[in-house]
Amino acid sequence: MMTLTQAEIEIYKRIGQFADRSKYLIGSTLLLIGDNSNNLGTELNTTLENIVVRTENQMNGEGKPFKAPANKPWCKVSIQYADSQVASIGDNPCIRDYGIISIQCFTPRNNGTLTMTALCDQWRELLQSFGVSHLEVYKVHAPQSMDDQDFYAKIIRAEFRVN
Repeated sequence: MMTLTQAEIEIYKRIGQFADRSKYLIGSTLLLIGDNSNNLGTELNTTLENIVVRTENQMNGEGKPFKAPANKPWCKVSIQYADSQVASIGDNPCIRDYGIISIQCFTPRNNGTLTMTALCDQWRELLQSFGVSHLEVYKVHAPQSMDDQDFYAKIIRAEFRVN
């Protein structure tokens, strides 16, 4: 059995790996800020501009609200839970929890759409078929457009189950 807390920790660890993968595949500086794990808070200098990844549980170092960068790509990651079902009954019922990892990606309108496409492709590759212990990401949806006046915006949804 895996608790939801344990599942979220594993998901945030995986999200933290985005920096290492994107350094070589997107070719941009990636600034990850988040839950104080070893992978977050690193900046990698490569050829394009910064990508900021913001998580729901993130604390701003100065105690101020997050302000989205206007001139560089950024992403917002959140975990939402859906349904819980009884998967089996033995001595105790085994509860299977379902959820969605939502990654909202934003790139400035003057950068074109290829940056957005590369960003979405890397998120999908990172999360597709990811699993650890009793956590499994079983489907990563193709990016869908979102409305935003200042950015090209897409959302990627990854469905997961625990237990």
